[in-house]
Amino acid sequence: MKTKDLINICIHNLFRHKSRTILTVLGVIIGCCAVVIMISFGIGMKISQENMLSEMGDLQIITVYNSRDDIKITDKTIDKIEHIPNVIGVNPKLSTENIMTTVTAGDNNRYKANYTNISGIRAKVVETFDYEITKGRNIKDFYDPNNIEVLAGQYFAYNLCDTQRPNGSNQIDYWSYLYGSNSNDTKTEMPDPYVDVLNTTFQLTLGDNDPNSSDKTLTYKFKIVGILKEDYSKGSETSDGLLFNAEDIKRMVKEYNRLNNIVSDTQQSYNSAYVKADDIKNVAEIENKIKDIGFNTNSLESIRKPMEKEVRQKQLMFAGLGIVSLFVAALGIMNTMIMAISERKREIGVMKALGCFIKDIKTMFLMEAGFIGFTGGIIGVIVSFIISAIINVVSTETEITDVSVLYQVLFTNADRVSVIPIWLALSAIVFSVFVGIASGYYPAAKAVKISALDAIRSE
Repeated sequence: MKTKDLINICIHNLFRHKSRTILTVLGVIIGCCAVVIMISFGIGMKISQENMLSEMGDLQIITVYNSRDDIKITDKTIDKIEHIPNVIGVNPKLSTENIMTTVTAGDNNRYKANYTNISGIRAKVVETFDYEITKGRNIKDFYDPNNIEVLAGQYFAYNLCDTQRPNGSNQIDYWSYLYGSNSNDTKTEMPDPYVDVLNTTFQLTLGDNDPNSSDKTLTYKFKIVGILKEDYSKGSETSDGLLFNAEDIKRMVKEYNRLNNIVSDTQQSYNSAYVKADDIKNVAEIENKIKDIGFNTNSLESIRKPMEKEVRQKQLMFAGLGIVSLFVAALGIMNTMIMAISERKREIGVMKALGCFIKDIKTMFLMEAGFIGFTGGIIGVIVSFIISAIINVVSTETEITDVSVLYQVLFTNADRVSVIPIWLALSAIVFSVFVGIASGYYPAAKAVKISALDAIRSE
């Protein structure tokens, strides 16, 4: 029998008992919706979790610390870490934390930052580590002692005090404007800083300026060429500090130590290092290999793993509830097909008597069951998208003013409760067809065992 004929017979038989077919398809629709919606909740939870962790910092970055005084992070260490598989970049950090520093600007050093977190990085890692430069450009990647370029943190400009203003009003408290603590807990527009840092030459002083101090000081002129967006996963310098080229920091520290007769290591070590993995999945493995070298590590992996495990458990629970619903629908399909076989014994007998192949009879019933599963799956997925959209619109606090806002809520909003990716929709349809065919296998096998003579006589 031709495939076209089998399809026509299949459709004809399904429409012979419309009410029964519709009810069976409805069961598949409910089961498919349950599976898709339940899994979509789990996916939504996972995406929300990842977004929350991303706000805390880069999930692919590992911070490396010295574990003992006799084990230091040196250039050799950096080279060794760079050769670990799945590491795409290493950013060594060198700071001036053991040296008193003062940053000033303006005529007669009018503007002053008493404390500034200063570190050195490699210029080439700025792009690799996804440092976001909101204004200006990156620092140069070559050593030039006469032209020192610096990246400033997002709020560095507000660290500068105006020494010609009276105490109490000589510095803008940007934290108060950010969090409203100085204005009845209401955020207000932050005023411009006293200094345009991108168009100002600054001076860095190493050492204590106090006349009574025995420190001999050094001063360096530098220019800020870029403003960074705050990201604490890359260090507090991105908030209100300064990032020099690591080679500049090395030179400054060496010159200061030599001037003050301070004995330092022959091989200058770094305070810490940031390591970036090529994928979140490889963070734990890279951390273990760095620990084997002899260093301590820290990353968001310790937070992400337990949260991921919890989400996975909830996903399995949600999926299980949905599959139970689809299993009930499978029983409905099986019951429908058994009833159809009971009613069509004479038809089956005639087909056998006319020489119809047993495989064609079996295929016919499997096609009917598969068609029920396919129809229910298609409609179920469409209904799932509608339900998901309603849930996301209801759960959001965003006011829907136009189509663009609605599109954002439905497809791009990071806080969506229900997320249905294309792969889930297609998988649901395929699974529904599979359930239909599997449910129809027993009735189909039962149908081919019916004796043609007995079937004809039974009518």
